[in-house]
Amino acid sequence: MPSGDRDRLDHPLRRPSGAAPAVRLGVTGTGSTLVVLSWSAAELARERAAGVRLLGGLGVRAGMRVANTLPGALATPGSLLLGDVIEELGALDVPLGAVDGEAARAAWELFDRVQPDVVVLGDAAFLAAAPPASRPWWRGIVRLRSGTAAVETSVPAAAGFTGWQRTWLAVPEATSFVAGTCAASRFHVDERVLAEVLDPRTGEVLATGREGTLALTPLDLDTPPARYVSALAARIAPAPCPCVRSGVTLEVP
Repeated sequence: MPSGDRDRLDHPLRRPSGAAPAVRLGVTGTGSTLVVLSWSAAELARERAAGVRLLGGLGVRAGMRVANTLPGALATPGSLLLGDVIEELGALDVPLGAVDGEAARAAWELFDRVQPDVVVLGDAAFLAAAPPASRPWWRGIVRLRSGTAAVETSVPAAAGFTGWQRTWLAVPEATSFVAGTCAASRFHVDERVLAEVLDPRTGEVLATGREGTLALTPLDLDTPPARYVSALAARIAPAPCPCVRSGVTLEVP
């Protein structure tokens, strides 16, 4: 798992005892919430594999064109390119670059020329700038949620979009591939992540259906798993999910 160190930012290469050497660094947050993240080669491979599982579960398939508006085309702040995951899926990565202001027009020109099947959005700015057109080749939208607030969900009529919409949940301090939604709008947790909901006052693990704070333990790490307590409110949803997929599901407000 990325190693986050809020207190020793002057030593970003320090890793837990027994961990393999870091091969990449990144940061998430700003100011007092800035966290330096580091990955070994094995941890980066783990993230790519998790991304393949998550995006595959959201409907991304080999041979598709997948555009994205993520800053720097990064799935993980400062490090993991979404293209790393798209390449392993056998799909074509189409980074659209900046999508604010005048740059949005150029991004849409590229989008309409390449005609991606799926677009991964970091925010709603790209959709808001859509020039009116029919886009029957556009199959899906994946919205990246990496904070407490959900991304705006409405798609303007001008975008000409009639496909499916899903949300990808990321907690970069633990893993960028936590869960993805299904048609029933529940988050299906990745099979290599242990998700728990804790009482924010006592730290007690709460029963299914009770809302608390989401805690995550990614598996397959260089060092023994460590529970990461996020800032997200969540509840474990009762089984089975209406979409009939198995595994742990979350409802995240």
